[in-house]
Amino acid sequence: MEVPELNLVQCWCIYLHTYVLFFLIETLHFVKSMDLHAVAIALLALITINTKMMMPFGYVGVVQDERKCQYLRPSRMLKIRCFEMNLREVPQYLKSSVEILDLAFNRIKKLKRNSFERYTSIKILVLYENKIQSVESGTFAPLTSLEEIDLSNNALVSIPLEIFQLPSLRNLYVDSNELFNLDRDLQVLETPIQAPLEYLNVADCGLEDLPDLGVLPKLWQINASSNPLTDLTVDTLANMCNLRTMDLTKTEISDCALQQVNRYLRYIGASSKYVPISLDDLDNTKCPDPYNATVNSTTYQSCKAEAELAKVLSWRWWTIAVAAALAVLVFTWYCCRRNSKKKKKKKSKAKTKVNALPPKQQPLVSPTLALKSHNDRTMLQDCDCA
Repeated sequence: MEVPELNLVQCWCIYLHTYVLFFLIETLHFVKSMDLHAVAIALLALITINTKMMMPFGYVGVVQDERKCQYLRPSRMLKIRCFEMNLREVPQYLKSSVEILDLAFNRIKKLKRNSFERYTSIKILVLYENKIQSVESGTFAPLTSLEEIDLSNNALVSIPLEIFQLPSLRNLYVDSNELFNLDRDLQVLETPIQAPLEYLNVADCGLEDLPDLGVLPKLWQINASSNPLTDLTVDTLANMCNLRTMDLTKTEISDCALQQVNRYLRYIGASSKYVPISLDDLDNTKCPDPYNATVNSTTYQSCKAEAELAKVLSWRWWTIAVAAALAVLVFTWYCCRRNSKKKKKKKSKAKTKVNALPPKQQPLVSPTLALKSHNDRTMLQDCDCA
C-alpha cells in the first residue's frame, strides 16, 4: 500500500483525531451507570465529526481517489490516470481539458448520459477491465474529438451504436466482451458510418460472423481471433477494400474458407500472416477462388471509390490550407511593405519642409521709429559726456 506524504496540518489533524478517540476510551470508564443508548449516540456523533474533519485532507471518501489520480503530459497532451482506484462511476472532479483519460481496472458498471459531458476534449479513452454492462443513450455524443476507445474486458453484450457515428474515431477495442446482441443491434445501424475506422478489435467476443458495419474504406487492420466464426466468406471482406492485415487465429472457419481468404489477401496485397492455412492444398474444383468476383463486385468498387474520394478530399483540404497560409503571408508582407513606404514618405516630406524654411531675419522697423531710437541714443551719449 502506498504511504501518503504528510504535511504539518495533516499531522496535526491525525494527532487531534487520535486524541479524541483516546478521550472517548477514557470517558467510557465513567459512563458505566449511564444509558448505553445515549453513549452509542454520542460516540457515533463524535466519529461523524471526526470523519467530516478528515475528509479535506484525503483520508476519507472520494477526495482520496482524487488525490491518487495522476496528471501527466505525454507528447504535450494532458493525461489523467485513475488506474485501479476501485471507482464505481466516472469521476467528475477532474480537469475538463483532459485529452487522455485512463480509467482501467476499476469497478464501473454503468456509463451514464452525463459521464463525459465535462470532458469534451478527450482523444483517447481507456475503460479496459471494468464491469460495464450498460451504456445510456447519448453517453459518447459529446466526445466529438475521440480518436481511440478501449472497452475491452467488460460485460457488454453489444456495442453502443453511437460509437460508430463519432466523426474522429479511428481505433476501437471491444475484445473480450460477450457480444451476443451485436448482430441484432446492427440491423438498425445507419450506414455508411461516420467514424473513419482504421483498426477494429473484436477478438474473443463470441461472434459467429464478422460484424457488418457497411463500407469501411479506411479500415486496414481487424482482429477477429478467438471467435467461433463459421460463416466467413470472401464476399464479407468486400467492404474492407484497403485491408492490410487480418487475424483469424483460433476460429472455427473451414479449411476451404481459410484458403480462400488467404488467396484473397495476397491478391489485394495484404498480409495473411495471422490467417491459418490448411496443410493440404485444396483443389480448385473442391474449393474455388471467388476473389475475382469479389474484387469486381459493386460493393468492392464502391469502397474503392469512397477511398479515392477521401484521398482527393484530403488533398484538396491540404491544398486549400497551404493556399490560405500563403495568401496570409503575402497579405502580411504587402501590408508591412506598404506601411514602410508610408513611413519613408512621411520622413522625406518632413525633411523637405525643414529645408524650405527661410533664414531668420531682423524684424522690420518703420523709418520714424528708427529715427526716434537714433535720437534717443545720441542724447544718452551727450549725457554721459557731460
